[in-house]
Amino acid sequence: MHEYFSFRKSPRTASAILLAGVVLLFVFAYGMTRLASRGEVMGRVEVADTQLGGLDRDTALGTMVQVEDSFTSRTAVFMIEGETVQLPPPEVGLDIDENAIVGTAMDVGRTGNPFGEFWWWLTHIFASHEITLLGSVDPALVDLTLTQWETNVIAEPAIPGGIVLVEGEPTPVYPATGTGILRDHAQTEILRVMLATQPQVGSLITRVIEPALTPEQVDEALIIAQQLLSAPINMIHDGTTLTVDSGELKKAFVANTITNSPARIELGFDPVVIDEFLNPIRSEFELQPVNAEFHIDGDTISIIPGSNGTEIDAEETADRLFDAGMSADREGVLPLVEGAAPDVTTEYLESLNVQHLVSQFTTYYDCCQPRVTNIHQIARDVDMAIVLPGETFSLNEHVGERTEEGGYVPAGTIVAGEIEDTVGGGVSQFTTTMYNAIFWGGYEDVEHKAHSYYFSRYPEGIEATLNWRTPDLKFKNNRDHAVVIDTVFSDTSITVRFFGENDGRTLKGEQSGGKLRIWVDEEGGPEARHVKGTVSERFAITQPGEPRFEPNPEIPPEEPKQTQFESEGWSVRVTRRILVNDVEVESQEWVVRYAPRFAVFEVHPCMMPDSTETCPTTTTTTTIPPTTTTAPTTTSSEG
Repeated sequence: MHEYFSFRKSPRTASAILLAGVVLLFVFAYGMTRLASRGEVMGRVEVADTQLGGLDRDTALGTMVQVEDSFTSRTAVFMIEGETVQLPPPEVGLDIDENAIVGTAMDVGRTGNPFGEFWWWLTHIFASHEITLLGSVDPALVDLTLTQWETNVIAEPAIPGGIVLVEGEPTPVYPATGTGILRDHAQTEILRVMLATQPQVGSLITRVIEPALTPEQVDEALIIAQQLLSAPINMIHDGTTLTVDSGELKKAFVANTITNSPARIELGFDPVVIDEFLNPIRSEFELQPVNAEFHIDGDTISIIPGSNGTEIDAEETADRLFDAGMSADREGVLPLVEGAAPDVTTEYLESLNVQHLVSQFTTYYDCCQPRVTNIHQIARDVDMAIVLPGETFSLNEHVGERTEEGGYVPAGTIVAGEIEDTVGGGVSQFTTTMYNAIFWGGYEDVEHKAHSYYFSRYPEGIEATLNWRTPDLKFKNNRDHAVVIDTVFSDTSITVRFFGENDGRTLKGEQSGGKLRIWVDEEGGPEARHVKGTVSERFAITQPGEPRFEPNPEIPPEEPKQTQFESEGWSVRVTRRILVNDVEVESQEWVVRYAPRFAVFEVHPCMMPDSTETCPTTTTTTTIPPTTTTAPTTTSSEG
């Protein structure tokens, strides 16, 4: 027989365990709710009978925009001394603050200590939490509406008094006691009615209003108004007179009654209307601001300071017109003040830290060809371009499509392996020249493409072509200073120069007679970036394909005309290394592939391959001798 010991649980202990289990269950449920509600409005939060609970912030904002639409489209109704008036909310600028409301909703159940947050959740498991609809109206628009109601609705409105123009003549309006709407109460009541969840009819309180102005003040203002508008006024500057006639004075005349202490009538001229009068004649008196600009003299760059312009100040003119109108001779001085700063200020150019010539490259061409016109035009389009630190410059984006309207002409371009005339042909020589300024200046090469054929007027491997829209030439200014691109051209050469800051170091180069030459013009300091570039010997030599023949009936059968000479194709490997204090900080390597160039002949149609046409005269078989190019040795330059 076995005996087992057991303990009897008292009713109190069992109740405690049960209660603890229930509490743990609620805590667990609360934790899961908080976890599921991350980024959302908790619980059953409502505003204006609209449920926001369970919505994320963006969705809640969208819901509140719909709520605002419904409230602003609901016309508000008010009673004034037994008369009913209606007011569309947009007329007083009703604006519901969606951001504040959603922010409040997101905070519900999430503020206070953890025990307080848990208690809020526990007491709102089955209950809703209503938050206040927040909004505002424009006090100035409300005041204007109340003034209109006082005039149109109230039988005997108060008249504050003032001066008005009747058929162009100053006329007094004398103050009178009457009934007016209590302004402070009306502002609050209008907003309350418009934000009420259910439509309500508001009640606006009126009271007897004693005018603050006196008839004597109106009479005094009338005398001044008559004096101001009695005759034209002359405004003089530097011997030149601007006459403002009576009609213009009356258009600009304003008379504002101020009921606050001290009550008064303020007379004058509206600067906005005066400004309209001034616009047609501003050019006679004002000076335009002058932009600061970079100036390049030889290898030196400096800044020509800019200057602010002068302009007629409309507000000051309105004040001086008043003074002149009250004077015996009705003359005043037209006020010219320092105007707007130029678009490009001296301080801005100084902040770019452009100190000296960094890199320069020159290529050459024969004079007076159509392609030279295009080289000169693209050089003009790029000249003095500024590339800010971290900015990427695209030659195509800066210049745009080459068109005849833009100054470009048809010239030779590589199209499908042959040289054809297209508008803008030849701009690749400028592109290659600019690319070398980028390469030897140590700037970041973002995009470039070498020519498909080799031309000896360009550095082998270190060259680039251009077309609209691709290929493009792009570089990134990877320095903490700006770059100013300067272009210089003559009948036989194009030079591209980069001004910036490289601790005083200046590198120059040229491609002349089929040879690349690079030299250091200024050594610079220890922080200067030194560029080393190498081009390998040619490899992967390929031979040209069969020649192409193009029919031309104007050519005698025995005299074919060669329009393109053949050459081999090959590849070279280009390497660029950048060093600072003899330590390599950057290195790139890529392969440039030049395609073999096939020969092209223009021949009489009877000489075309597979032609069945009989030649008009006895023909002589013409042998087309191949032409080849000689591979150069490895090129190495250091800058």
